[in-house]
Amino acid sequence: MTINTLLFDMDSTLISIDEQGFSKKYFHLLHKTHFYELDFMFFVDAMVDITRYVMTTKLPKELTVDTFVKEMSKHFEISPEEIKSNLLDFYHNEYSQLKSYIRPVRGVKKLIKNCFAKGYDVVVATTPIFPEVAIMKRLKWGGLHNFDYKLVTHAENMYYSKPQEEYYTEVLSKINKEINECLMIGNEFMADIIGPTKLGMKTFYSPLPSINDELFVSPELKRFSKIRPSYQGTMSDLAKLIDNGLE
Repeated sequence: MTINTLLFDMDSTLISIDEQGFSKKYFHLLHKTHFYELDFMFFVDAMVDITRYVMTTKLPKELTVDTFVKEMSKHFEISPEEIKSNLLDFYHNEYSQLKSYIRPVRGVKKLIKNCFAKGYDVVVATTPIFPEVAIMKRLKWGGLHNFDYKLVTHAENMYYSKPQEEYYTEVLSKINKEINECLMIGNEFMADIIGPTKLGMKTFYSPLPSINDELFVSPELKRFSKIRPSYQGTMSDLAKLIDNGLE
């Protein structure tokens, strides 16, 4: 079956993000705005642990936003309702101060336009730990918000998260597609390549320039050493591949 759907990771794939600067500013802003009564390092460590928990725990009847809020409530002894209200207020307002850490990726807007022109369905398959408003702001800052995406994953519409295989089967269910109709494109081997490959989906691995081509320098990746992406290269290489036609 011919590939007709392209799943794109967002951060460091569709958009350029200074992840270190973004994270530092994000935690300081969120703490200062709504969690200033908590010790800052306790707050940061807890948020990192909660994020890891949400990304790895399988709760098929609980949206990731609700898992996140529930875990924050446990750690911080604040009601889930108050936390959810505070988070949404933050993402609608102070979160916009993070815009300077996001930049468009050269050639990507043209690439996405071409994908649509060639009739592909396009999915923004980003890790669903942020609510829709935050994801859409990042797409806007990257100049990619005015497209008719088949799906944009976020914490308010997904029950599973990357790197779980179930995240990808959930996406396929939502867009009514088969595995062999899709190509997953991303820069993180663990999150974007391993799960789809194990399911039988084709993948395009586009690591950042600083990433070693060996792929498996990290000890945690060595156990996946037999897994290889279907394709590997830059976004320019992907554009050429799409121009020539995917099978």
